[in-house]
Amino acid sequence: MSLGTLTAADYLSHQLRQRGLHWIELCRRSSVANGFMNMRSLNSMVTDSSAASSSWGSGSRVVNGALNQLPSGKNLTPLYSLFAQQGWKRGLVTTTEITHATPAGFAANADSRDNGSAIAVQYLERKVDVLLGGGQKFFTASKRSDKRDLKAEFATAGYRVMETAEELSSASTDPRWLGIFSDSHLPYTIDWMSSPSLQAQVPELSTMTRRALEWLGRHEHFILQVEGGRVDHAAHNCDAPAALRDMLAFDDALAVVLEFQREHPDTLIVITSDHGNGNPGVNASGTRYAQSSTMFRRVAEVKASFVEIMRQLRQRPPSAAALVAEDQKPGSTSDAESARKEYVPGVPEIQGIIQQATGYKVPERRARLFREFLAKQGATVYDLMNSEMVQLGQLLANHIAVGWAGGAHTADYVPVTALGPGAERFAGFLQNTDVFRHYTQMAGIDFRNPEEPLISAVGRESSETENVREYVIA
Repeated sequence: MSLGTLTAADYLSHQLRQRGLHWIELCRRSSVANGFMNMRSLNSMVTDSSAASSSWGSGSRVVNGALNQLPSGKNLTPLYSLFAQQGWKRGLVTTTEITHATPAGFAANADSRDNGSAIAVQYLERKVDVLLGGGQKFFTASKRSDKRDLKAEFATAGYRVMETAEELSSASTDPRWLGIFSDSHLPYTIDWMSSPSLQAQVPELSTMTRRALEWLGRHEHFILQVEGGRVDHAAHNCDAPAALRDMLAFDDALAVVLEFQREHPDTLIVITSDHGNGNPGVNASGTRYAQSSTMFRRVAEVKASFVEIMRQLRQRPPSAAALVAEDQKPGSTSDAESARKEYVPGVPEIQGIIQQATGYKVPERRARLFREFLAKQGATVYDLMNSEMVQLGQLLANHIAVGWAGGAHTADYVPVTALGPGAERFAGFLQNTDVFRHYTQMAGIDFRNPEEPLISAVGRESSETENVREYVIA
Protein backbone atom coordinates (compact mmCIF):
# COMPACT_ATOMS: atom_id res chain seq x y z
CA MET A 1 0.00 0.00 0.00
CA SER A 2 1.34 3.38 -1.02
CA LEU A 3 0.52 6.44 1.05
CA GLY A 4 -1.68 7.64 -1.79
CA THR A 5 -3.79 4.50 -1.38
CA LEU A 6 -4.27 5.25 2.30
CA THR A 7 -5.20 8.85 1.53
CA ALA A 8 -7.73 7.96 -1.16
CA ALA A 9 -9.25 5.22 1.01
CA ASP A 10 -9.78 7.76 3.78
CA TYR A 11 -11.55 10.07 1.31
CA LEU A 12 -13.74 7.19 0.13
CA SER A 13 -14.54 6.19 3.71
CA HIS A 14 -15.76 9.71 4.46
CA GLN A 15 -17.87 9.62 1.32
CA LEU A 16 -19.47 6.22 1.92
CA ARG A 17 -19.45 5.90 5.71
CA GLN A 18 -19.40 9.52 6.92
CA ARG A 19 -16.22 8.81 8.85
CA GLY A 20 -12.57 8.39 8.08
CA LEU A 21 -10.43 5.29 8.40
CA HIS A 22 -9.69 3.97 11.88
CA TRP A 23 -6.00 4.05 10.95
CA ILE A 24 -6.12 7.80 10.31
CA GLU A 25 -8.19 8.43 13.44
CA LEU A 26 -5.60 6.57 15.51
CA CYS A 27 -2.86 8.89 14.22
CA ARG A 28 -4.57 11.77 16.05
CA ARG A 29 -4.28 10.13 19.49
CA SER A 30 -1.44 11.22 21.74
CA SER A 31 -1.25 7.69 23.20
CA VAL A 32 -0.52 6.17 19.79
CA ALA A 33 3.00 5.85 18.33
CA ASN A 34 3.58 6.77 14.70
CA GLY A 35 6.62 6.28 12.51
CA PHE A 36 8.02 5.37 9.12
CA MET A 37 9.89 2.23 8.14
CA ASN A 38 12.48 1.39 5.51
CA MET A 39 11.38 -1.88 3.87
CA ARG A 40 14.31 -2.50 1.49
CA SER A 41 15.44 -6.07 0.79
CA LEU A 42 18.96 -7.46 0.88
CA ASN A 43 19.52 -6.90 -2.83
CA SER A 44 17.24 -3.99 -3.72
CA MET A 45 15.85 -0.73 -2.41
CA VAL A 46 12.52 -1.99 -3.81
CA THR A 47 11.38 -5.10 -1.95
CA ASP A 48 9.00 -7.83 -2.92
CA SER A 49 6.54 -9.18 -0.35
CA SER A 50 8.51 -12.29 0.61
CA ALA A 51 11.68 -10.34 1.46
CA ALA A 52 9.58 -7.71 3.24
CA SER A 53 7.76 -10.22 5.44
CA SER A 54 10.98 -12.17 6.03
CA SER A 55 12.59 -9.03 7.47
CA TRP A 56 9.84 -8.94 10.08
CA GLY A 57 9.76 -12.71 10.45
CA SER A 58 13.49 -13.29 10.92
CA GLY A 59 15.11 -9.94 11.69
CA SER A 60 17.38 -10.41 8.65
CA ARG A 61 17.10 -9.02 5.15
CA VAL A 62 16.92 -11.61 2.37
CA VAL A 63 16.89 -11.30 -1.42
CA ASN A 64 13.64 -10.70 -3.25
CA GLY A 65 11.78 -13.93 -3.87
CA ALA A 66 13.19 -15.82 -0.86
CA LEU A 67 11.48 -16.66 2.42
CA ASN A 68 13.67 -16.57 5.54
CA GLN A 69 16.67 -17.92 3.66
CA LEU A 70 20.02 -16.22 3.06
CA PRO A 71 21.74 -16.33 -0.36
CA SER A 72 24.08 -18.99 1.02
CA GLY A 73 21.08 -21.29 1.40
CA LYS A 74 21.08 -21.02 5.20
CA ASN A 75 17.59 -21.12 6.65
CA LEU A 76 16.72 -18.53 9.30
CA THR A 77 14.54 -19.33 12.30
CA PRO A 78 11.10 -17.74 11.73
CA LEU A 79 9.38 -15.69 14.41
CA TYR A 80 6.50 -18.18 14.74
CA SER A 81 8.90 -21.05 15.50
CA LEU A 82 10.48 -19.02 18.30
CA PHE A 83 7.11 -18.04 19.73
CA ALA A 84 5.93 -21.66 19.60
CA GLN A 85 8.90 -22.67 21.72
CA GLN A 86 7.65 -20.22 24.36
CA GLY A 87 4.13 -21.65 24.28
CA TRP A 88 2.52 -18.82 22.31
CA LYS A 89 -0.44 -19.55 20.02
CA ARG A 90 -0.03 -18.35 16.45
CA GLY A 91 -2.43 -17.29 13.70
CA LEU A 92 -2.28 -16.18 10.07
CA VAL A 93 -5.23 -14.50 8.36
CA THR A 94 -5.15 -13.16 4.80
CA THR A 95 -7.23 -12.44 1.72
CA THR A 96 -4.51 -14.02 -0.44
CA GLU A 97 -3.55 -17.66 -0.61
CA ILE A 98 -2.62 -18.65 2.94
CA THR A 99 0.76 -19.81 1.59
CA HIS A 100 1.43 -16.46 -0.08
CA ALA A 101 4.53 -14.39 0.62
CA THR A 102 3.36 -12.21 3.51
CA PRO A 103 1.84 -14.83 5.82
CA ALA A 104 4.60 -17.30 4.93
CA GLY A 105 7.28 -14.81 5.99
CA PHE A 106 6.31 -15.25 9.64
CA ALA A 107 6.35 -19.04 9.66
CA ALA A 108 8.14 -20.71 6.72
CA ASN A 109 11.44 -21.13 4.89
CA ALA A 110 11.84 -21.45 1.12
CA ASP A 111 14.29 -20.50 -1.61
CA SER A 112 11.26 -19.40 -3.66
CA ARG A 113 8.05 -17.77 -2.52
CA ASP A 114 6.25 -19.64 -5.31
CA ASN A 115 6.62 -23.02 -3.58
CA GLY A 116 3.20 -22.93 -1.98
CA SER A 117 2.98 -26.71 -1.78
CA ALA A 118 6.08 -26.91 0.45
CA ILE A 119 4.96 -23.94 2.55
CA ALA A 120 1.61 -25.67 3.23
CA VAL A 121 3.49 -28.73 4.51
CA GLN A 122 5.61 -26.53 6.80
CA TYR A 123 2.46 -25.00 8.33
CA LEU A 124 1.37 -28.54 9.23
CA GLU A 125 4.77 -29.59 10.54
CA ARG A 126 5.12 -26.40 12.60
CA LYS A 127 1.54 -26.64 13.87
CA VAL A 128 0.46 -23.04 13.18
CA ASP A 129 -2.76 -22.88 15.18
CA VAL A 130 -5.08 -20.76 13.02
CA LEU A 131 -4.79 -20.51 9.22
CA LEU A 132 -7.51 -18.58 7.36
CA GLY A 133 -7.35 -17.45 3.72
CA GLY A 134 -7.32 -18.89 0.20
CA GLY A 135 -5.18 -21.45 -1.59
CA GLN A 136 -7.12 -24.72 -1.64
CA LYS A 137 -4.98 -25.88 -4.57
CA PHE A 138 -1.96 -26.30 -2.28
CA PHE A 139 -3.86 -28.64 0.04
CA THR A 140 -5.82 -30.73 -2.49
CA ALA A 141 -4.31 -34.03 -3.62
CA SER A 142 -5.43 -33.75 -7.24
CA LYS A 143 -3.76 -30.34 -7.61
CA ARG A 144 -0.48 -31.08 -5.86
CA SER A 145 2.38 -32.56 -7.86
CA ASP A 146 3.14 -35.02 -5.05
CA LYS A 147 -0.59 -35.97 -4.76
CA ARG A 148 -0.52 -35.56 -0.96
CA ASP A 149 -3.96 -34.97 0.50
CA LEU A 150 -2.98 -32.21 2.90
CA LYS A 151 -6.57 -31.49 3.85
CA ALA A 152 -6.83 -35.04 5.17
CA GLU A 153 -3.42 -34.77 6.85
CA PHE A 154 -4.44 -31.56 8.62
CA ALA A 155 -7.67 -33.22 9.76
CA THR A 156 -5.76 -36.24 11.04
CA ALA A 157 -3.46 -33.88 12.94
CA GLY A 158 -6.47 -32.47 14.78
CA TYR A 159 -7.34 -29.45 12.62
CA ARG A 160 -10.87 -28.44 11.73
CA VAL A 161 -10.70 -28.00 7.93
CA MET A 162 -13.19 -25.44 6.56
CA GLU A 163 -14.03 -24.31 3.04
CA THR A 164 -17.14 -22.12 3.44
CA ALA A 165 -18.12 -19.03 5.39
CA GLU A 166 -20.81 -21.01 7.22
CA GLU A 167 -18.30 -23.61 8.38
CA LEU A 168 -16.12 -20.85 9.81
CA SER A 169 -19.00 -19.13 11.57
CA SER A 170 -20.03 -22.32 13.39
CA ALA A 171 -16.59 -23.84 14.03
CA SER A 172 -15.70 -24.90 17.57
CA THR A 173 -12.64 -23.19 19.04
CA ASP A 174 -11.29 -26.46 20.47
CA PRO A 175 -9.28 -27.84 17.51
CA ARG A 176 -6.76 -25.93 15.43
CA TRP A 177 -8.19 -24.35 12.28
CA LEU A 178 -7.38 -24.55 8.58
CA GLY A 179 -9.83 -22.38 6.64
CA ILE A 180 -9.22 -22.23 2.87
CA PHE A 181 -12.12 -20.53 1.12
CA SER A 182 -10.99 -20.29 -2.50
CA ASP A 183 -8.85 -22.29 -4.89
CA SER A 184 -6.43 -19.35 -5.19
CA HIS A 185 -6.75 -15.86 -3.70
CA LEU A 186 -10.01 -14.70 -2.17
CA PRO A 187 -12.11 -12.49 -4.46
CA TYR A 188 -11.72 -8.75 -4.52
CA THR A 189 -14.15 -7.09 -2.11
CA ILE A 190 -15.69 -5.09 -4.95
CA ASP A 191 -16.68 -8.33 -6.72
CA TRP A 192 -17.65 -10.10 -3.47
CA MET A 193 -20.11 -7.31 -2.68
CA SER A 194 -22.21 -7.98 -5.78
CA SER A 195 -22.17 -11.80 -5.67
CA PRO A 196 -24.42 -13.73 -3.23
CA SER A 197 -22.65 -16.96 -4.19
CA LEU A 198 -19.26 -15.53 -3.25
CA GLN A 199 -20.66 -14.20 0.01
CA ALA A 200 -21.92 -17.68 0.89
CA GLN A 201 -18.54 -19.21 0.13
CA VAL A 202 -16.01 -16.61 1.28
CA PRO A 203 -15.97 -14.82 4.66
CA GLU A 204 -14.96 -11.17 4.91
CA LEU A 205 -11.56 -10.26 6.32
CA SER A 206 -13.26 -8.78 9.39
CA THR A 207 -15.14 -12.05 10.00
CA MET A 208 -11.95 -14.12 9.70
CA THR A 209 -10.21 -11.71 12.06
CA ARG A 210 -13.00 -11.86 14.64
CA ARG A 211 -13.10 -15.64 14.60
CA ALA A 212 -9.29 -15.88 14.79
CA LEU A 213 -9.33 -13.66 17.87
CA GLU A 214 -12.07 -15.77 19.42
CA TRP A 215 -9.80 -18.80 19.01
CA LEU A 216 -6.52 -17.15 20.02
CA GLY A 217 -7.92 -14.84 22.69
CA ARG A 218 -8.74 -17.79 24.96
CA HIS A 219 -5.01 -18.18 25.57
CA GLU A 220 -2.65 -16.09 27.68
CA HIS A 221 -0.17 -15.36 24.87
CA PHE A 222 -0.74 -15.23 21.13
CA ILE A 223 0.54 -13.54 17.98
CA LEU A 224 -1.69 -12.92 14.96
CA GLN A 225 -0.84 -11.51 11.55
CA VAL A 226 -3.78 -10.12 9.56
CA GLU A 227 -3.19 -9.16 5.92
CA GLY A 228 -5.42 -7.28 3.50
CA GLY A 229 -3.38 -8.73 0.67
CA ARG A 230 -5.57 -7.94 -2.31
CA VAL A 231 -4.92 -4.23 -1.91
CA ASP A 232 -1.50 -5.05 -3.34
CA HIS A 233 -2.90 -7.13 -6.19
CA ALA A 234 -5.31 -4.39 -7.23
CA ALA A 235 -2.45 -1.89 -7.17
CA HIS A 236 -0.46 -4.11 -9.54
CA ASN A 237 -3.45 -3.80 -11.86
CA CYS A 238 -3.74 -0.02 -11.32
CA ASP A 239 -7.28 -0.77 -10.20
CA ALA A 240 -8.14 2.04 -7.80
CA PRO A 241 -11.77 1.05 -7.04
CA ALA A 242 -10.76 -2.52 -6.14
CA ALA A 243 -7.77 -1.41 -4.06
CA LEU A 244 -9.82 1.14 -2.13
CA ARG A 245 -12.71 -1.25 -1.45
CA ASP A 246 -10.19 -3.74 -0.06
CA MET A 247 -8.70 -0.96 2.06
CA LEU A 248 -12.14 -0.38 3.57
CA ALA A 249 -12.39 -4.13 4.24
CA PHE A 250 -9.00 -3.96 5.96
CA ASP A 251 -10.31 -1.04 8.04
CA ASP A 252 -13.29 -3.17 9.11
CA ALA A 253 -10.85 -5.85 10.25
CA LEU A 254 -8.87 -3.22 12.15
CA ALA A 255 -12.09 -2.21 13.92
CA VAL A 256 -12.43 -5.80 15.16
CA VAL A 257 -8.87 -5.74 16.48
CA LEU A 258 -9.43 -2.41 18.24
CA GLU A 259 -12.59 -3.77 19.85
CA PHE A 260 -10.61 -6.77 21.10
CA GLN A 261 -7.95 -4.49 22.57
CA ARG A 262 -10.55 -2.46 24.46
CA GLU A 263 -11.52 -5.68 26.22
CA HIS A 264 -7.88 -6.84 26.55
CA PRO A 265 -5.75 -3.69 27.01
CA ASP A 266 -2.56 -5.73 27.36
CA THR A 267 -2.67 -6.34 23.59
CA LEU A 268 -0.13 -4.65 21.31
CA ILE A 269 -1.40 -3.68 17.84
CA VAL A 270 1.01 -2.74 15.03
CA ILE A 271 -0.43 -1.47 11.74
CA THR A 272 1.74 -1.04 8.67
CA SER A 273 2.34 -1.90 5.01
CA ASP A 274 5.12 -4.08 3.63
CA HIS A 275 5.91 -1.74 0.72
CA GLY A 276 4.41 0.84 -1.58
CA ASN A 277 2.78 -0.18 -4.85
CA GLY A 278 1.92 1.92 -7.87
CA ASN A 279 1.97 5.27 -6.03
CA PRO A 280 -1.60 6.30 -6.92
CA GLY A 281 -2.87 9.78 -6.24
CA VAL A 282 -6.06 11.81 -6.52
CA ASN A 283 -4.86 14.15 -9.25
CA ALA A 284 -5.78 17.75 -9.92
CA SER A 285 -8.61 17.97 -12.45
CA GLY A 286 -10.51 20.85 -14.00
CA THR A 287 -10.07 24.60 -13.70
CA ARG A 288 -8.31 25.43 -10.42
CA TYR A 289 -8.52 21.69 -9.64
CA ALA A 290 -12.24 22.18 -9.00
CA GLN A 291 -13.34 18.88 -10.59
CA SER A 292 -11.09 16.65 -8.49
CA SER A 293 -13.64 16.04 -5.73
CA THR A 294 -16.53 15.48 -8.13
CA MET A 295 -14.55 13.01 -10.23
CA PHE A 296 -13.25 11.08 -7.23
CA ARG A 297 -16.80 10.53 -5.96
CA ARG A 298 -17.33 8.36 -9.04
CA VAL A 299 -15.11 5.67 -7.49
CA ALA A 300 -18.11 4.56 -5.45
CA GLU A 301 -20.09 3.93 -8.65
CA VAL A 302 -17.66 1.32 -9.98
CA LYS A 303 -19.19 -2.15 -9.57
CA ALA A 304 -16.47 -4.57 -10.67
CA SER A 305 -12.73 -5.16 -10.45
CA PHE A 306 -10.54 -4.79 -13.51
CA VAL A 307 -10.16 -8.58 -13.49
CA GLU A 308 -13.91 -8.93 -13.96
CA ILE A 309 -14.03 -6.15 -16.57
CA MET A 310 -11.21 -7.80 -18.52
CA ARG A 311 -13.00 -11.15 -18.31
CA GLN A 312 -16.02 -9.58 -19.95
CA LEU A 313 -13.91 -7.83 -22.59
CA ARG A 314 -12.13 -11.09 -23.45
CA GLN A 315 -15.27 -13.20 -23.53
CA ARG A 316 -15.88 -14.07 -27.17
CA PRO A 317 -19.57 -13.61 -28.03
CA PRO A 318 -21.27 -16.45 -29.96
CA SER A 319 -21.55 -14.26 -33.06
CA ALA A 320 -17.77 -13.73 -33.11
CA ALA A 321 -17.14 -17.46 -32.80
CA ALA A 322 -19.51 -18.10 -35.70
CA LEU A 323 -17.65 -15.60 -37.88
CA VAL A 324 -14.36 -17.38 -37.22
CA ALA A 325 -15.95 -20.71 -38.16
CA GLU A 326 -17.26 -19.29 -41.44
CA ASP A 327 -13.96 -17.64 -42.37
CA GLN A 328 -11.76 -20.70 -41.83
CA LYS A 329 -11.93 -24.14 -43.36
CA PRO A 330 -12.49 -26.87 -40.73
CA GLY A 331 -9.27 -28.45 -39.53
CA SER A 332 -6.99 -25.87 -41.13
CA THR A 333 -3.94 -24.55 -39.32
CA SER A 334 -5.27 -21.00 -39.46
CA ASP A 335 -8.53 -22.21 -37.91
CA ALA A 336 -6.65 -23.66 -34.93
CA GLU A 337 -4.56 -20.51 -34.56
CA SER A 338 -7.67 -18.33 -34.60
CA ALA A 339 -9.28 -20.44 -31.89
CA ARG A 340 -6.26 -19.93 -29.67
CA LYS A 341 -6.08 -16.17 -30.13
CA GLU A 342 -7.54 -13.92 -27.46
CA TYR A 343 -10.73 -12.25 -28.52
CA VAL A 344 -10.35 -8.51 -29.17
CA PRO A 345 -13.64 -6.64 -28.75
CA GLY A 346 -14.68 -3.79 -30.99
CA VAL A 347 -14.81 -0.17 -29.92
CA PRO A 348 -18.59 -0.12 -29.24
CA GLU A 349 -18.26 -3.27 -27.13
CA ILE A 350 -15.39 -1.76 -25.14
CA GLN A 351 -17.44 1.35 -24.52
CA GLY A 352 -20.51 -0.62 -23.44
CA ILE A 353 -18.76 -3.02 -21.05
CA ILE A 354 -16.72 -0.28 -19.35
CA GLN A 355 -19.72 2.00 -19.00
CA GLN A 356 -21.82 -0.80 -17.51
CA ALA A 357 -19.12 -1.61 -14.92
CA THR A 358 -17.88 1.88 -14.08
CA GLY A 359 -20.37 4.47 -15.30
CA TYR A 360 -17.71 5.93 -17.62
CA LYS A 361 -18.83 6.63 -21.18
CA VAL A 362 -15.46 6.23 -22.84
CA PRO A 363 -14.91 8.59 -25.81
CA GLU A 364 -14.38 6.75 -29.07
CA ARG A 365 -10.83 8.09 -29.43
CA ARG A 366 -9.79 6.70 -26.05
CA ALA A 367 -11.58 3.41 -26.66
CA ARG A 368 -9.60 2.98 -29.89
CA LEU A 369 -6.33 3.69 -28.08
CA PHE A 370 -7.20 1.14 -25.41
CA ARG A 371 -8.21 -1.44 -28.03
CA GLU A 372 -4.65 -1.33 -29.38
CA PHE A 373 -3.42 -2.69 -26.04
CA LEU A 374 -6.04 -5.44 -26.10
CA ALA A 375 -4.71 -6.35 -29.55
CA LYS A 376 -1.10 -6.30 -28.24
CA GLN A 377 -0.33 -3.35 -30.50
CA GLY A 378 -0.26 -0.50 -27.99
CA ALA A 379 2.90 1.27 -26.91
CA THR A 380 3.95 3.62 -24.11
CA VAL A 381 7.11 5.61 -23.49
CA TYR A 382 7.42 4.12 -19.98
CA ASP A 383 7.81 0.34 -20.35
CA LEU A 384 6.30 -0.55 -16.95
CA MET A 385 2.97 0.88 -18.13
CA ASN A 386 2.92 -1.09 -21.37
CA SER A 387 0.14 -3.54 -20.49
CA GLU A 388 -3.58 -3.70 -21.06
CA MET A 389 -4.41 -3.83 -17.34
CA VAL A 390 -2.30 -0.79 -16.44
CA GLN A 391 -3.75 1.07 -19.40
CA LEU A 392 -7.26 0.29 -18.19
CA GLY A 393 -6.24 2.11 -15.00
CA GLN A 394 -4.95 5.05 -17.01
CA LEU A 395 -8.16 5.09 -19.02
CA LEU A 396 -10.39 5.13 -15.93
CA ALA A 397 -8.24 7.88 -14.37
CA ASN A 398 -9.92 10.26 -16.82
CA HIS A 399 -13.19 9.46 -15.04
CA ILE A 400 -12.26 9.09 -11.34
CA ALA A 401 -9.17 11.37 -11.09
CA VAL A 402 -6.98 8.62 -9.56
CA GLY A 403 -3.76 8.28 -11.54
CA TRP A 404 -0.87 5.84 -11.11
CA ALA A 405 2.91 6.02 -11.41
CA GLY A 406 2.95 2.40 -12.62
CA GLY A 407 1.92 -1.11 -11.70
CA ALA A 408 4.90 -2.21 -9.61
CA HIS A 409 6.27 -1.98 -6.08
CA THR A 410 7.99 1.20 -4.95
CA ALA A 411 10.77 2.02 -2.49
CA ASP A 412 8.61 4.29 -0.34
CA TYR A 413 9.09 4.33 3.41
CA VAL A 414 5.88 2.90 4.85
CA PRO A 415 3.79 4.28 7.73
CA VAL A 416 3.73 2.45 11.07
CA THR A 417 1.13 2.98 13.79
CA ALA A 418 1.22 1.15 17.12
CA LEU A 419 -0.83 1.18 20.30
CA GLY A 420 -0.75 -0.83 23.48
CA PRO A 421 2.16 -2.10 25.61
CA GLY A 422 5.48 -1.45 23.88
CA ALA A 423 4.00 0.82 21.22
CA GLU A 424 6.68 3.45 21.84
CA ARG A 425 9.21 1.13 20.17
CA PHE A 426 7.52 1.81 16.84
CA ALA A 427 7.75 5.62 16.92
CA GLY A 428 10.15 7.54 14.70
CA PHE A 429 12.13 5.94 11.87
CA LEU A 430 12.60 2.17 11.83
CA GLN A 431 14.41 -0.42 9.77
CA ASN A 432 12.18 -3.36 8.85
CA THR A 433 14.42 -5.75 10.79
CA ASP A 434 13.69 -3.81 14.01
CA VAL A 435 10.20 -5.35 14.14
CA PHE A 436 11.54 -8.86 14.80
CA ARG A 437 13.78 -7.64 17.60
CA HIS A 438 10.98 -5.65 19.23
CA TYR A 439 8.66 -8.65 19.16
CA THR A 440 11.21 -11.12 20.51
CA GLN A 441 12.45 -8.80 23.24
CA MET A 442 8.93 -8.02 24.43
CA ALA A 443 8.21 -11.76 24.54
CA GLY A 444 11.37 -12.40 26.55
CA ILE A 445 13.07 -14.29 23.70
CA ASP A 446 16.85 -13.87 23.45
CA PHE A 447 17.61 -14.81 19.86
CA ARG A 448 19.21 -13.25 16.79
CA ASN A 449 19.40 -14.72 13.29
CA PRO A 450 22.58 -14.31 11.21
CA GLU A 451 22.65 -11.44 8.70
CA GLU A 452 24.52 -10.70 5.50
CA PRO A 453 25.64 -7.28 4.21
CA LEU A 454 23.55 -5.45 1.65
CA ILE A 455 24.29 -6.37 -1.95
CA SER A 456 23.42 -4.54 -5.13
CA ALA A 457 22.24 -7.54 -7.15
CA VAL A 458 22.01 -11.29 -6.80
CA GLY A 459 20.18 -14.27 -8.20
CA ARG A 460 16.69 -13.79 -9.50
CA GLU A 461 15.56 -11.01 -11.76
CA SER A 462 12.67 -9.00 -10.34
CA SER A 463 10.27 -10.43 -12.94
CA GLU A 464 10.78 -13.86 -11.36
CA THR A 465 10.14 -12.84 -7.75
CA GLU A 466 6.42 -12.24 -8.12
CA ASN A 467 4.10 -13.51 -10.81
CA VAL A 468 1.94 -10.41 -11.18
CA ARG A 469 0.20 -11.99 -14.15
CA GLU A 470 -1.77 -14.10 -11.66
CA TYR A 471 -3.46 -10.96 -10.37
CA VAL A 472 -4.69 -10.20 -13.87
CA ILE A 473 -6.63 -13.46 -14.00
CA ALA A 474 -7.23 -14.28 -10.30
